[in-house]
Amino acid sequence: MIRTELIAHGIGGRLDLPVPLSYFAAGAAVVLVVTFVGLAVLWPEPRLQDGPRYRETGWRPRLNWLTAMGVAGLLLTIVAGLAAFLAGADVIGNRNLAPLLLWVVFWLVVPFFGVIAGDIYSVLNPWRGLAGWLGLGEREKREVVQRWGVWPATVLLFAFAWLELVYPDSAAPSTVGFAALAYTIYLLALIARVGRETALTVGDIFTPYNRLLSAISPWGRNQQGRLVRRGWLRALTVIPEWRGLTPFVIAMIGTVSYDGLSATRWWETASGSFGATMLGSTTLMLALIGLIGAAYFLACVAAARLGGEGVPAGRVAVRFAHTLVPIAFAYAFAHYYTLILFEGQQLISNISDPFGIGWDLFGTRNYKINFFMGPIPVWYIQLGTIVIGHVAGVVLAHDRALADFRGLGAVRSQYAMLLLMVLLTSLGLFILAG
Repeated sequence: MIRTELIAHGIGGRLDLPVPLSYFAAGAAVVLVVTFVGLAVLWPEPRLQDGPRYRETGWRPRLNWLTAMGVAGLLLTIVAGLAAFLAGADVIGNRNLAPLLLWVVFWLVVPFFGVIAGDIYSVLNPWRGLAGWLGLGEREKREVVQRWGVWPATVLLFAFAWLELVYPDSAAPSTVGFAALAYTIYLLALIARVGRETALTVGDIFTPYNRLLSAISPWGRNQQGRLVRRGWLRALTVIPEWRGLTPFVIAMIGTVSYDGLSATRWWETASGSFGATMLGSTTLMLALIGLIGAAYFLACVAAARLGGEGVPAGRVAVRFAHTLVPIAFAYAFAHYYTLILFEGQQLISNISDPFGIGWDLFGTRNYKINFFMGPIPVWYIQLGTIVIGHVAGVVLAHDRALADFRGLGAVRSQYAMLLLMVLLTSLGLFILAG
């Protein structure tokens, strides 16, 4: 992605921290343990498993303009990328809009905003809009969802992360333009074959990704399109248990972890020349995702045994997958929010030269990024985000354990999950401080 080390991590290294990293990690672990104990004492019955409790606001927002904006953004991304290629201006870091629209606006701003405002992507989705305008995918083949779940989307999520993190020209406008065009052709063909909603659930990266993150939000819309308040985290407990859901969420965490870890000095030393190659980077990213997945599954094995209900570990892994979503968001937000704040400002200059060929349409071409926040405030926001995300995971896991296990077995089942949360918190802080 087009970013500097400061933008990616927000701090220059461990020596820049106000106190040693181990102090922060220990403090975060204490917060999680205290949360766990407090829940065990004060939260004896499940409170979230019945899902959202809707309170209508009476407001029916008109959001059709978001569909048009999404389609326009997609077409501009394709045209800007291909125009730069044809004009010989296909240079990483130039003022072309395509990389910013994909890697900053579409991949970060939209889902992060959805965590607060709810699933705006379902309306913004440019491929749903295009399919509707073209009359594609009116007949749904629902059995495809039952058969495949989100496994295709999981594979594509890894491919998307590979394009961003491993492919050396991911920030080139032509790479973005051709990738957006190829993805559009693929997804429209899939929609035509299996139906609009089926294709977007099974084969679109961004639909399950945004749906999972926006389920954190206290806001939603009912079937009549009216804005409703549903409560924080409640929509997560009723997320459909699609096939491949657990690997999808683990990939969300693992790909961001790899992005951060691969930029640390420790990783550069440990991976050596092998990590600098495309094959090495691909292998190491897969290995890290697999390691996080193995740690989660081991925690599920322990939870199944300690819970004493005879629930298979695989079933526990599916039932508790939603508890990882706030952690996935915390990792992504802590790692990338400075990218939005700082590099997102390039939209002001790039809008004047959308194709990167020397235009200055609005007189903003020479706008300079304002780095208005220093490393220490950035670090504390990152720290708070990581801790809050893991606390939310502990709350969700405790509430699900109360529903799936009985008596003290519900508390005992969460010992390993608590340890996993502590380890993931420490990993997140280590990456950010590296």
